[in-house]
Amino acid sequence: MEHLSTSKWNEYREYTVERILDTGVDYDPYWHVFIEDILHPELFELVQIEWPDFETCLWSTNVLGQNQNRKIFQPNRDDEFQIPFWQEYYDNIIDHEDIRSAVYRMDGLESCCNYTTASVWEDYTGYSVGNHVDAYTIDVAWQTYIYCSAGEGWGTSLNDEDGVQLKRFPFKPNSCWLMRVDADSWHSCDPVDCDVRQSIMARFMTKRKG
Repeated sequence: MEHLSTSKWNEYREYTVERILDTGVDYDPYWHVFIEDILHPELFELVQIEWPDFETCLWSTNVLGQNQNRKIFQPNRDDEFQIPFWQEYYDNIIDHEDIRSAVYRMDGLESCCNYTTASVWEDYTGYSVGNHVDAYTIDVAWQTYIYCSAGEGWGTSLNDEDGVQLKRFPFKPNSCWLMRVDADSWHSCDPVDCDVRQSIMARFMTKRKG
């Protein structure tokens, strides 16, 4: 596809910033936010059209090592496997100052993000992640749901330390959750019972943790 104009990316980003700032924080069972229609409808359509072909692109497997049923594409890679749309998505929707500022204003953190990572995930039958807390270097995790062939029942579970489920996010296309990473932010993913599940994960970090 042709590169999107700066004005179009500005429009898409302003939409997402507004969606973030208009949503209140839920503290049950711990700090999190669930937002529907997080991406501008035009951008969400482009994400689906430009979704990486995991048969041909350079991908890695699950870094956590639970199993190998997740393929990961890094959108801001600097090599011949870079996909221009995903580099622009990373620059304008994940790593842009306006997005980072909105996330940290919502979170109530005094400092602001100075480092982000992003991954495009495609999960297959059997993929799972046990009960865990994310790395202490992460301030906020942000997962955007794109598509799941089995419907809404395969979102992330929020748990207590013993793995008892307290809440589950519905896997609705173009919805997302943001989670403040603390000692009690336990969560998991049940073994996926569908052909494919697609999402985008972003992580926001500051030097205060590492």
